[in-house]
Amino acid sequence: MEQTDTTAQDVYKQMLREHVAPALRELGFGGAPSRGNFRYETATHAAEVRFQKSRYSSKQEVDFWVNLYAVDIKTERVYWDWTLDGLAQLWGDRGEWTIYAGDPIEPVASQVVRSLRTHAWPAIQAALDNPGYPPDPAARWSRTFPKLAPGPLLPEEEAAIWRARSNVYHTSKWARNETFALLEILEKDPIAGERVTAALRLIPLASTEEISRALRSAAADDEDVGVRWAARYALKLAGYGISAG
Repeated sequence: MEQTDTTAQDVYKQMLREHVAPALRELGFGGAPSRGNFRYETATHAAEVRFQKSRYSSKQEVDFWVNLYAVDIKTERVYWDWTLDGLAQLWGDRGEWTIYAGDPIEPVASQVVRSLRTHAWPAIQAALDNPGYPPDPAARWSRTFPKLAPGPLLPEEEAAIWRARSNVYHTSKWARNETFALLEILEKDPIAGERVTAALRLIPLASTEEISRALRSAAADDEDVGVRWAARYALKLAGYGISAG
């Protein structure tokens, strides 16, 4: 690679200072570009965008990615976290980048800013929009599920889960219709992670009446913070007019 006095570390800092920080300020973020940390606050919750470099980055190249968090302002406890790459992959985009010494910064910077606006910002808005955190002891969720202890499942717990799933996975209609299957999982599967995945996979159809209704129900009635976020995120993207593909 051609030698240059400007290192990849210098270009990385320039990107944060001259491209990322102004774009995030337009959305209402403050923070320290020199550290790659930015914060957006409401009255009760906050979102953080944190840039992270690979430990193997050098003067010649810098690999980096972006972590996203939502916290309760009173306790500073994180109740939601995601990576920009994870969101971008839902759309076949990239969310991890490499900067090389001597290369122009604009191509990478424009990709990063676009991904922050298109993928991260709707996700952050969904995470801050009535997240149901901290939990209200008086809240009674319409969709509650078996409570499982942390760690590997015991045989009887696995059996209980599969019994709960019997009306989801063991029907001919489920096998024939993927959308029906995803709706059933979103409503009935006892594992929160499965319901999150179902909501995210329904994003391309979120603007249709049936799917929108199911997502709104999950956003309002599911006891899990992550499931409520995924449903709100899908609806937020539909409102933005974004379509997969």
